[in-house]
Amino acid sequence: MGTRTTLSGLPFMIAHEMISRFVQPKKGEQVLILADSESEADFVHAFAAACAEFGAETNILIMPPTFLEDAERPLTGLALAAMRECDIYIPLVATTYMAIHEIEVSRCLHDKTRPKNMRTFIPGARHGAGLKGDGLKFTLEALRNHDYAKVREWGRKFCSYLIPGKEIRVTSAAGTDLVASIEGIDCFYPYGAYATQPGELGLIPDGETGGGPREFTAEGVIVIDGPIAYTALQPKLKQPVAVTVKGGRVTDIKGGEEAAALKKLIDANENADVLAEIALGTNPYLEHTGVINVTDKRILGTIHVAFGENAHQIYPYGTIFSPIHVDCVLLKPNCWVDGVQLLRDGVPVI
Repeated sequence: MGTRTTLSGLPFMIAHEMISRFVQPKKGEQVLILADSESEADFVHAFAAACAEFGAETNILIMPPTFLEDAERPLTGLALAAMRECDIYIPLVATTYMAIHEIEVSRCLHDKTRPKNMRTFIPGARHGAGLKGDGLKFTLEALRNHDYAKVREWGRKFCSYLIPGKEIRVTSAAGTDLVASIEGIDCFYPYGAYATQPGELGLIPDGETGGGPREFTAEGVIVIDGPIAYTALQPKLKQPVAVTVKGGRVTDIKGGEEAAALKKLIDANENADVLAEIALGTNPYLEHTGVINVTDKRILGTIHVAFGENAHQIYPYGTIFSPIHVDCVLLKPNCWVDGVQLLRDGVPVI
């Protein structure tokens, strides 16, 4: 991790604002801040100091990085052991999504048989490493101008249909027509940045009800017209990508250069052809930037799907492990749950 001389005032102010609003540590709670040698040192120490202000006991663990582009580095055994004992987990790992996309993270959050469940807060929204450049800009914008009580309210509205729902249908004027079972999948998240209670997952900027579908039940065509993780990071694609799904797996991909790039990515990674997620955006304050994992997939009125790993995504119902989890945005979808319409051309109707 980079050399630290003195603690800058701005990182501490930002960290303290997030911790006091969205985490609210209690005296004696154990906090794990996970970093690596590429993490922003000032923010690592700022979050530790902010938690200490509330009487929490903060532990910083620095794990080895990966320098391979788009590679995932599994968390170390020491990191996993620390996670099992902590009350609050703050990932600030700069080089691996496994800080979040790790089955043990979901287990520590949601497994009700554990003696205690942790809660997780992700600053910067991108595996905790988004507190620089545009990520820091988006984070400051969110803190200044987003009302996360309203974001959470939208999440709760959608989840009141999604969690007890049996079937979801998504269509669009672009050509999407997808049906899938969500029966029994009760892990759609409505927290809206807040991580004040065990089992909650909050992040800044936040705004999605990630979850479902039930494995291998999705059927139909998905026409992607917004950004695609890893391959097409612009607010709107040059040419929509049409993905055919049968039995929950991709069977065909058509379109232009973005379609070719997505097909290459899916073909190159085990189980990347599995439809792993259908999620609704809940944040009315975000704008399209093309930065899919920070802004676009969380905009109210959008839906994003993902291909690949679902074991952490719909814990404990997912069984699919893959090196990747590829989010793709649908810009103006229609959506029904058990026949009740939630979105009409990207506008909520509930």
